[in-house]
Amino acid sequence: MSEPQIQRTRSAGRLLAAVAALLLLSGLTAAPLGAAPQSGEETYTVTVTGGGEVYPFGDAPELGSLANVDSTAPVAAITPTPDGEGYWLATEDGGVHAFGSAAGFGDVSDLDLAQPIVAMAATPTGNGYWLAARDGGIFAFGDAEFHGSAGNIDLAQPIVAMAATPSGHGYWMAGADGGVFSYGDAVFHGSTGALRLVSPVTTMVATASGDGYWLFAEDGGVFAFGDAPFRGSMAGNLQGERIVGGSTNAAGTGYWLAADSGSVFAFGAAGWFGRATAGADEPVAAIAARPSGDGYWLVTNPGTTAVGPPVPANSGSGRRIVYSNSGQRVWLIEADGRVFDSYLVSGKAFTPAPGTYSVYSKSPKAWAGHGGITMDNMVRFAKGKRLAIGFHSIPVYSNGKPMQTEEQLGTYRSAGCVRQRVDKAAQLYSWAPLGTTVVVLP
Repeated sequence: MSEPQIQRTRSAGRLLAAVAALLLLSGLTAAPLGAAPQSGEETYTVTVTGGGEVYPFGDAPELGSLANVDSTAPVAAITPTPDGEGYWLATEDGGVHAFGSAAGFGDVSDLDLAQPIVAMAATPTGNGYWLAARDGGIFAFGDAEFHGSAGNIDLAQPIVAMAATPSGHGYWMAGADGGVFSYGDAVFHGSTGALRLVSPVTTMVATASGDGYWLFAEDGGVFAFGDAPFRGSMAGNLQGERIVGGSTNAAGTGYWLAADSGSVFAFGAAGWFGRATAGADEPVAAIAARPSGDGYWLVTNPGTTAVGPPVPANSGSGRRIVYSNSGQRVWLIEADGRVFDSYLVSGKAFTPAPGTYSVYSKSPKAWAGHGGITMDNMVRFAKGKRLAIGFHSIPVYSNGKPMQTEEQLGTYRSAGCVRQRVDKAAQLYSWAPLGTTVVVLP
C-alpha cells in the first residue's frame, strides 16, 4: 500500500438557535423549531490514503502503478493492451498513464471537463483508445475513431461504462440504469433502461464477436444480451460489498466480478487466481483480464479514513449511516466499525422519528414539485406525511441559486430531508446501495 498522499481538514461552525425561534425552512415555509444543534466548532479530518496500486494475479505481469505518480484523482478504468503485456490507467481528471507495452496517445487532463472520465476502451491494434465522460462525452486518441457521443443528450442516468467493437469501428456506452447507446458499427442488442434496477450498472463488457455484451450491476446482478452467455451472478449474496468492475476470459466462456473489498467472484470457465486485501482506506476500483492468458489485474482507488466526533452510543452495528438529528451530523460507518466519513448536514428538527430505517430508493436527480427546485443524488430512507425523506444535495432554485450556504450546514434548514454538500451527497449516493441501514438518533 502507498503512503497517505493528502490530508484535508474541514471545520464548520454551528449557529445558536432559540427553541422558540422561527426559521425559514427550505426557503418556503416557516415552522417553529425544537431543540437546535449545540453551538461550538467541531473539526474532523479526512485522510486520503493510497490509491492507484495495481495487483496482478495468475499470469498477469506486474507492470507498475500510480503509487509514485503525483496524482490523487480516482481511477476510472484499467484497460489492457491487446497483447496482454501492458495496460492504461485512466483517472477521473482525464489523465492517462501507460505501463508495459502500452503507449500514450494523449489525454484530457489539461481540459476543464464538464463531468469526470468514467470509462476507457482500447482499439484492437493497441494504437489508440477512447475516454468516456459521465455526461456521455467521448474523446478519441491515436487510431481511435470518433463515431458520436451522448454529450448533447438529456440522459436519464449518467454514463458509467463503455466497450469497443472487435473491428474498432464502433463502441457502446452504458448508463447507470442500464441504458445502452450504440455508435459506429456497434449493434444494439438490448438494455435494462426500461427496468427498475435494484442497483445501478457499473460495468459493460462486449463479447469477442461483438454480437453481444454483458452489463454488471453494483449488487452483483448480471444482464446478458445478444450472444453473451449468462454464467451466474452474485445478486443477493454480497456481504456489505459493492461490485465495481467485471471482465471476461479470453474465450468469452466465463467472467469475473470484482468488489470494492477486493473480493473476486469467478463464473463459467473463468479461473479464480486470488483477491486483494482492500477496504475503505484503499478500495478496489476496477478489474481487467489479461487478453492473452489466465490472469487479471485489480486496481485500487484512493480511500478515506475519518477522525472526528466519535460515533454516538447505541447507534447500531454493521455497515450503516448514522444521523444525529440534534447534532445535525451524519457518520458513514463500514462493516468493521471504521468511520468512512462524518460531516455536518441540514435537516428538520425531530424528523424523521428516531429509529432504524433502510435505503429503499435512489435517484440522481429529484424535484421538489414546485418553484423549479431540484436536488441531486437523492437517497430515500423514510416516508413523511406527503413526501419521501432522504439525503440529498443542497437544493437549488430554477435560477441555479442554492437554498442555503455550505456554512449553514449544521443547522436546521430543511422541510424534512437531509441536505448535504454537493460532493458529500455524491459520495453518500455511491457509498450506500439499496438496503443500507440508516439509524436516526434524537
